[in-house]
Amino acid sequence: MNEIRVNAGRTPALLRILQEHSDPAHRISMPELISVLEEEGFPAERKAVYASLRALQEAGFDIRFSRSGGKQGYWIQRTYTPAEILLLRNAVYESPSLSPSASETLSAKLLQELSTYQADALPEAAMFAGKTDNEDVLESVSILLDAIKESRSVRFQYYDLTVTRQKRYRRNRQAYHLLPCSILSYSGRIYCVCWSDTHHSFANYRVDKMSSLSADDVWDPVPFDAKRWIETSFMMYRGEPGTVTLRCDNSLTNIVFDQFGKDVMISAISPENFTVSIRTSVSPTLISWILMFYDRIEVVRPDDLIDELRKIAKTVLKTYPED
Repeated sequence: MNEIRVNAGRTPALLRILQEHSDPAHRISMPELISVLEEEGFPAERKAVYASLRALQEAGFDIRFSRSGGKQGYWIQRTYTPAEILLLRNAVYESPSLSPSASETLSAKLLQELSTYQADALPEAAMFAGKTDNEDVLESVSILLDAIKESRSVRFQYYDLTVTRQKRYRRNRQAYHLLPCSILSYSGRIYCVCWSDTHHSFANYRVDKMSSLSADDVWDPVPFDAKRWIETSFMMYRGEPGTVTLRCDNSLTNIVFDQFGKDVMISAISPENFTVSIRTSVSPTLISWILMFYDRIEVVRPDDLIDELRKIAKTVLKTYPED
């Protein structure tokens, strides 16, 4: 009976050793495995370790053996590369929808996908300053995912922050009763797109501003196009689409391509500038983007966009008179 317990403990211990201390650059030889197992209270002969390795491989763990550079040994193939973990960890730290403690917890889980050598080699990550203090975001996402899968409505309170950083609940704390259709991320924030049976429309709700969230009754599913919604609700295409023609300084070439894609129509090129036509809408987001490059972009058409920019210019001059 004691030998059975030893065998049952040896295999998980062997897996943990490989997960923590092995990668393609840090292989562990059979004598080293036997030595570490013995130190941890699982004495084993070579034959027993081979049996545990086979058991792990049959269970689906990608344990490999290789010889190169005068070194031979075993290592476990990771699901993620260090580069992938770095990008995922940075996204977690930068997301304003996750609290600092939730970010640390997720980061620690991600690092467990690497060996200790790989994890220690990653550069230090910086925490985004504008983090939420809502510690229930991950739990809320779990509730919303289950509700979406089961086509259940949800009830929640929704709040904003006042200047004094206090929560101010909308609708005098009256609960929203909506059907969640999708969970989307945009600019690091996590949103739930919900359908209102009362207004017969979709709307975005920031998950980090939901509280007292709970699943409710089953509703009929509502068709939802996530790609189209992102374009019309979050990006510059929000509103009635039209053609906007801009004359841009040549220094903005990559910025225009990054923002609108490489398929935009360029109708004229000179040594100083180029003219581009973009299928978009005259939205506050577009206007804000143009104003960032006020001295390097000239709007050619439409006239209503030019008029809107003139109004903004007059307001700025009125707010900041020369005298």
